[in-house]
Amino acid sequence: MIDSSVTASRLSTYLCTSNAAAALDFYVAAFGATEVMRWIDPDNGKIGHAEIRIGETTLYLADEYPQTAAIGVRSAADLGGTTMQLWLQVGDVDAAVARAVAAGARQLSPIEYGQDGERRCRLADPGGHLWTVSTPLA
Repeated sequence: MIDSSVTASRLSTYLCTSNAAAALDFYVAAFGATEVMRWIDPDNGKIGHAEIRIGETTLYLADEYPQTAAIGVRSAADLGGTTMQLWLQVGDVDAAVARAVAAGARQLSPIEYGQDGERRCRLADPGGHLWTVSTPLA
């Protein structure tokens, strides 16, 4: 029997960024994100917590802090890379990639057909996070 008190009901992604305000602007421009909330730390002016919606998904993000960096939570820019990628399914990968590149993304691969029946492209956002943007073909 599964203990319902420890069964997950939701998983969210929380990005650590070197410039959360710029990241928020990029996600709105590139992916049509809707900003849900933004808390600015009164002690230093950094974004301590923000939430955006892209489609049906909520994404959390915040500026990098020394306290979180000390436990290993660092921005992609600080790491010089990232340990994960975000996968975004859209209705038209060509239009989505063009919009993201126009907003400041770096295109890392051509738009191509994958073995899994999707047409996709890899991008890096201005903060260094990796994105795969895809359109299912079926």
